[in-house]
Amino acid sequence: MVDSSSLSTRFTLHQLEAFVWTARLGTVHAAARHLHLTQPAISHRIRDLEEELGIQLFERQNKRLLATELGRNVLVYAERVLASAQDMARLDLRRTITGLVRMGVDESCAIIGMPQILKDIKDSYPALRVDLTVGGGAQLLQKINSHELDMALHTGQSSQPDVTSQFIGLTQHQWVAAHDLMMPEGDFLPAHALNHRIVCNAPPSTLHESASRWLASDGYSFEEYSSCNSLSLMVALVASGHAIAMLPASITRRQVAEKSLRVLQAKPAVPNVPYYFSYLAHHRSDTTARILDIVLRNLQDAGFFHADGSSRDSG
Repeated sequence: MVDSSSLSTRFTLHQLEAFVWTARLGTVHAAARHLHLTQPAISHRIRDLEEELGIQLFERQNKRLLATELGRNVLVYAERVLASAQDMARLDLRRTITGLVRMGVDESCAIIGMPQILKDIKDSYPALRVDLTVGGGAQLLQKINSHELDMALHTGQSSQPDVTSQFIGLTQHQWVAAHDLMMPEGDFLPAHALNHRIVCNAPPSTLHESASRWLASDGYSFEEYSSCNSLSLMVALVASGHAIAMLPASITRRQVAEKSLRVLQAKPAVPNVPYYFSYLAHHRSDTTARILDIVLRNLQDAGFFHADGSSRDSG
């Protein structure tokens, strides 16, 4: 138990922020990158918070930091404190953050998170208008590189010097089929995939690249497939038994739970895909940071990111 008599104002918002983002992202490295701090600074703040509370907040598991049972209790209150602090800041920012933001998102993000993200942006900053573009990752990357967008949520990373691409998590791709479709028992191999009609985005697209690389791992080329530019329609086509597909796990979770789709146990495993928040470097930093906070909170709550994290963030 935390001794309430030991609690004081000596623990800071900075310490709580370091703790919360490490708990959300799973590693000190990821929290440091998100908060634009060094890893030692994050570790120091967490260690100071643990000393103030007299408890251990994290335990290491498979290269990730997981909150202890007491840490999870503290996390609930820490998130409330940070949310209250953000609400206080918005008392003035509601009036100061105005204008237009041209925002691009890929379809998986649009399906899973955008209704609530847009609601939260409107509630927090009613004078800020969002012009939304939904497209494929390659299309969004091209648009932000050419300054047609101010910010974008997508796979792929910009190499333009005036565009910043911030890694925010990993998304999972998986092969799915109709629940009652006859499939071989055991592992799902590239040779098995080619025995079925495949529906996929046309190139250039992240899904097409993922499927191509997976098939190529066993020496097969990805040539015969039905092209479709709508993930929602692809889900419906697979559920109807028309085809199989590689799709983001986040958009098929409900259908898998309802048993209209089933996940095929791909061998080799399909690599997770890095996901980025890209923005024009000259865009207003206060607007960018606060929109990113809203985006991350909602996507994490919706289970958009893969829970196992990234080996790149194992620090």
